[in-house]
Amino acid sequence: KGGIGVVLRDSVGTVIFSACGFLERCSSPLESELLACKEGINLALQWTLLPIILESDCLIAVNMIQSVKKEMSQLAYLVRDIRELMMGGRDIRVSKIQRSQNNVSHFLANRGRTNSCSVFWPDESCNLISQTVHDEALAE
Repeated sequence: KGGIGVVLRDSVGTVIFSACGFLERCSSPLESELLACKEGINLALQWTLLPIILESDCLIAVNMIQSVKKEMSQLAYLVRDIRELMMGGRDIRVSKIQRSQNNVSHFLANRGRTNSCSVFWPDESCNLISQTVHDEALAE
């Protein structure tokens, strides 16, 4: 089992939406990370017309998505789906960040996993993450 956490913020850090999801079956943390990337891009494409920067603390996932080589792993289908989403004419970039910069997403992923729930919060309505968002803003 696993969980995903997604947060979309604007250029000044204001939360546009947040979401958590429950994964009934998940073969690895890498699969969970790639599923979160795919879901994050899908949601961001629906909720904003602004350029998108996908941030992940998983270097392997970032490298898989950015590689120009054909992916041959058992997770190739996810990488292909993500790459296809990124080719839709929108400005989408992928960036590796430190784990300490990804606390909100990890909190939401753990919530989805431990509570077996999938929830979507428009704007800053998720009170569960408000303190963590505030703390991250101070750390920057």
